[in-house]
Amino acid sequence: MDSYGNIYPLSNPLLATVSALAVTGWLIGFIGSCVAGFHGVTWWIIIFELFFNVGMIVALGLKGFGPHRGLLLTLLAISIVYLTYAIPLIYYQQEDSAGAKAALGGMIIVIIAEFLWVFLLGCSEESKLYSLIYGGRGMGGLPRVNAPMIQRNFVHPSNKENPLPQTPGNNVSSPVSQGHQEHHKFPTSVALHSYQANPEDPNELSFSKDETLEILDKKGNWWQAKKADGTTGIVPSNYFS
Repeated sequence: MDSYGNIYPLSNPLLATVSALAVTGWLIGFIGSCVAGFHGVTWWIIIFELFFNVGMIVALGLKGFGPHRGLLLTLLAISIVYLTYAIPLIYYQQEDSAGAKAALGGMIIVIIAEFLWVFLLGCSEESKLYSLIYGGRGMGGLPRVNAPMIQRNFVHPSNKENPLPQTPGNNVSSPVSQGHQEHHKFPTSVALHSYQANPEDPNELSFSKDETLEILDKKGNWWQAKKADGTTGIVPSNYFS
């Protein structure tokens, strides 16, 4: 199950604003470069920024950032290095024309947006910064779904049903009774990420990354699960494989 789209959602207002800022800055820089007649290294950096910014936004929009997070963050670092080189180059060496000023302003906007991307996309979903930006660990920045309170009057899998009445003089257990006494096996699932239960909702379970839970009920976005210590509760389905 792919849950990375919910971890860094492009629908987050701050992330969407920064992405739009990066696109706007590139357009200003591109138009200014055309007017100023840039060539050589400066033009190569502008083209690189085009492919990188489009790729980053497409990855976020198609929920593909998580699987390629390492690659995209590496390209983000390279992009910042290129812009750090290009900005003073334009400022000190190019002619004082309107096109050069526009290109310089556009690149400054882009590098500001990319530094903001570092904070928005570089933080782990377990960090306090992530909680501050995306509104908590619950559903990766999406509004928390107020799941209905689920009654947990489940029969513990280890409990055995009462055996059938014995006929007088017969001390042999019925095969049906023995079959009913066997443990019922529930499917298990491994946690993809750690999750801290909402203290205001006693129904939720906290769990750690790679922890294995028994899934008692898979209906809806919140599953009924049981931990190894026997604790039962609801867990977000997109946190499990």
